[in-house]
Amino acid sequence: MSKLLKVLLLSLFLTVTFTACKKAEDSVAKEAKEAIDEMKDATVDAAKEAAEATEKAANDAVDATAEAAGDAKESAAEAVEEAKEATK
Repeated sequence: MSKLLKVLLLSLFLTVTFTACKKAEDSVAKEAKEAIDEMKDATVDAAKEAAEATEKAANDAVDATAEAAGDAKESAAEAVEEAKEATK
């Protein structure tokens, strides 16, 4: 085989190898970007769910506090009435 043919074959081999590596690199980069996008979406969804749960818990706490305050007010009113009755 002549040296020129060997050089041409080696050049062709290197070009094909480089192209294959570049395609593999692009593929890995694309897959990594997709994975990052999926993680970002999952994180945003989890944050939204946590915010909704926190808001619901806060609303439940407000309702429970209002109910407890109403019960305390009724108990205080009853105690006042009983005290009035006891002093008659």
